[in-house]
Amino acid sequence: MENLLNTPFFEETVVLAGQEGLTKEVHSVNMMDAPDIIDYLEKEQLLLTTGYSIKNKAGALLQLVEQMAAQGCAGLGLKVERFLKDIPEEVIDTANRLHFPIIKLPRQRSLGDIMTHVLKLILQERTEELDYALKVHRQFSDIIISGKGLYDVIDRLANMIHSPVLLMNHRLETLAASKKYSDEFYFEIASQINDELAKRDISSQDMLTLHITYPYLNRKQVASLFSVHTNVYQKGFLIVFKEIVNEPPTTLLAIEQAANVASFELMKRHAVEQQGRMLKNEFLTDFVEGHYSSEKDIAKRGNIYNLKRDQHYICIASKLDDEEDLNGSLSIDKETHMQMYKDAIYEQLSLWLRYYFNDYIIFTKGDIYLFLIGTEEFSNDPEQEVMKNITHIQAEVFEHLYLSMSFGIGHIADTLLHVPESYREALDALRSGYRSEKRRFVQNCDAKGVAELLRAVAPQKLKEFYQSSLKTLAGSTRKDEQDLIETLRVYIEKNGQIAETAKALFIHRNTVIYRIKKCEERLNIDLKNADDIHKIRTALMIRSII
Repeated sequence: MENLLNTPFFEETVVLAGQEGLTKEVHSVNMMDAPDIIDYLEKEQLLLTTGYSIKNKAGALLQLVEQMAAQGCAGLGLKVERFLKDIPEEVIDTANRLHFPIIKLPRQRSLGDIMTHVLKLILQERTEELDYALKVHRQFSDIIISGKGLYDVIDRLANMIHSPVLLMNHRLETLAASKKYSDEFYFEIASQINDELAKRDISSQDMLTLHITYPYLNRKQVASLFSVHTNVYQKGFLIVFKEIVNEPPTTLLAIEQAANVASFELMKRHAVEQQGRMLKNEFLTDFVEGHYSSEKDIAKRGNIYNLKRDQHYICIASKLDDEEDLNGSLSIDKETHMQMYKDAIYEQLSLWLRYYFNDYIIFTKGDIYLFLIGTEEFSNDPEQEVMKNITHIQAEVFEHLYLSMSFGIGHIADTLLHVPESYREALDALRSGYRSEKRRFVQNCDAKGVAELLRAVAPQKLKEFYQSSLKTLAGSTRKDEQDLIETLRVYIEKNGQIAETAKALFIHRNTVIYRIKKCEERLNIDLKNADDIHKIRTALMIRSII
């Protein structure tokens, strides 16, 4: 508004009220004298009017000013001395309070001339902005085409807007930075951004303003966060360490063009990653299916995927429990969206595997996610430690992705040639869990073997053992008694960990303690006794069978 009024054409205009609102943007102009004028106005729009429709209506001008300010309009231009002889003090006070500009238009100029001139100025400014955007986009594109990388794009942007700039991928890993920071800084910034994104969704807006605390310093830095889209489910982030709100339009234009160029570059990288992942899946699938007979060949080809000849591996097979429902919810271009969705899950699983394991390999085979976990980092009981960490990952998937996922775990393979056996055990354990109609389970191949053995027993014998073990709880349909059985099952599955059981059932730990004590009293057992635990575990297996 201020730039508009400073042009020679408007030298005779007078700002009657709302001077502090002259920083408002003017994106369009309207001219109307209809009674329901507010219904046709838009945000950042300047209204020109003679006031004819409200000349004899007490309070109408005040109401119009309040409504326009609430709607985010740029201002109101009035021909004061034609139909409106004066502006009431109440209107002036309200406009000043709301920082809403009211402008007295020159009497000798028609509203049509004023509107034409304003539109000309807006069009001229938009043309200049478009020229600038094209020029900046060409500069950034030339950097990429010439063989230089994203660092040079980020460095050029930082010089243009006079601010440090950081580019992160969808994993919040730093890809390029205009200023060298420590690894601790990058980690801390990523952590704080992750916390903010958990509270707010940037996909619904162009920019988020964050107040980021500098690591190890008692001060906060304002940062502006912009999305860099790569596909429907993944996006990177451009972080500018300054507040953009009061910056000139050219600053935002430069940032937008840098984000566009970075988006295309990240999509290209993603395509290359996809090709590499496909080759990785092909090799590792052939490997676990036993198509290689030479350990030397396996190690040589698997070296690029961090497959080590002297490492002992446990194979884990995992799958989404409700993928059929997911398929049904994707209507447009289902196959493409499903693949992008699976890629996003793959990336997230990779992050959690990195956190819980030092040595891991992840790949996919159809709808199965497969992990090879190196066991040398675990000194005591590797299989137990792996199961515990996989249970944590399962909880992360459910808590953060709202997905139910199940896992089957094989035995340790002492050599690379024994990995296919661990793979078959993991698949068998996973399939056995599903045959028992379980969901969101972590099952090792030993548990699978017991279930298969129980199926060979006469059904009547199984029923008798089940009823004698669980007593009155066995055939109960009461909600409170069903809760007791479910708590008992999860408690044994979580190896007697009260906190883990409470977390899995979404109940308070005191509720778990109360229910377990009640189970011990009702069933006359001691869940610290190994024989009693084994008996109840077997009874619960039978329950899933019968």
